[in-house]
Amino acid sequence: MKINKAYKFRLYLSNEQKILINKTFGCTRLVYNYYLNKKQELYKKEKKNLSSYDCIKDLKNLYVEYPFLKEVDSMSLRCTLFDLDNSYQKFFKEKLGYPKYKSKYDRNSYRTNFVTNVYKNKTYENIKLDLINKTITLPKLKEVKIRGYRNLKNIQGRIINSTISREKDNKYYVSVVFEQELEENKIIPTKIIGLDLGVKDLVITSDGKKYDNNKTIKKYEKRIKKIQRKLSKKIKASNNYYKAKQKLARLYSKIKNTRKYTIHKITKEIIDNNDVIVTETLKISNMIKNHHIAKSIQDASLSEIIRQLTYKVKWKMKSIYQVDTFYPSSQICSHCDYKNEITKDLSIREYVCPKCHTQLDRDINASENIMFEGIKLYMKELLS
Repeated sequence: MKINKAYKFRLYLSNEQKILINKTFGCTRLVYNYYLNKKQELYKKEKKNLSSYDCIKDLKNLYVEYPFLKEVDSMSLRCTLFDLDNSYQKFFKEKLGYPKYKSKYDRNSYRTNFVTNVYKNKTYENIKLDLINKTITLPKLKEVKIRGYRNLKNIQGRIINSTISREKDNKYYVSVVFEQELEENKIIPTKIIGLDLGVKDLVITSDGKKYDNNKTIKKYEKRIKKIQRKLSKKIKASNNYYKAKQKLARLYSKIKNTRKYTIHKITKEIIDNNDVIVTETLKISNMIKNHHIAKSIQDASLSEIIRQLTYKVKWKMKSIYQVDTFYPSSQICSHCDYKNEITKDLSIREYVCPKCHTQLDRDINASENIMFEGIKLYMKELLS
């Protein structure tokens, strides 16, 4: 089975390389906005659509109008037109929102596809990754120093594309996508685990283990407020204003990376030690409507936990199931199936079952019920 797997590296650029990358961001943004406007006008006048291939054919006319487009990687301009077409496809098929014009204040990134050819028995490639010397060769940028994946000497597979991005803290990254072959070794499940996701404890397992929620935002909240107060007093567009803005961006980046590291550590441990993982289906968009817990839910990144579990399970050839959103996992006793309405009160963390008199921990009981429901889903799939 073939999968696409991305590896992200920090880029260490010279001043010339930074200038070229920033030019490419601007050029891809210009091309995207130009053809978005052209598509809209054509549809209004003639009710016709302009495909990505039509836009690529028309690109030579744009080179005449804007000669500086020739200075950047031509593949990145083509890729941005495919992205525009994909945005339209998602709008019409999945109703994900109408494509918007890009702004330089949004996240800046561009993608370039891997191209190879053979000339006089010599192979030429536009993207080369060297993990021994810690360098990557990219179109127009040539050789760039990188950092990341220090324990790897090489990566197996074929390069598909690379995405160069600049975060708000002014750090540059490259994400390289490889097509890799997975051995389809069918695993006979020997261990199943149920997971209850929460805010007080991030993950509670049916084995009785609780993973703490670091509450990263709360930890840095005072520092964030202090920098925000200073920023509000600065004169906009002044040097001190941008310095304070950078300081705030670096702090938010630190929070994001801390949270990401914690979640990766938890999901890796769960997947390595279990064959079948069962979680609840969460409607995060509905949960954050409650303003009392919205900040805590966003800080916990519950959707990111499920996302990581889903793709990591696929890599390990294991299984994941999600129980129905309305399954009352907290209300049912995992020992006798008695449904206790009192547990609708979220302040009750421990209670005694009125029927079997078992002392129950609300979260562990919920994770056990999720596990039992997962066994039913697994058996149903096995027998179908």
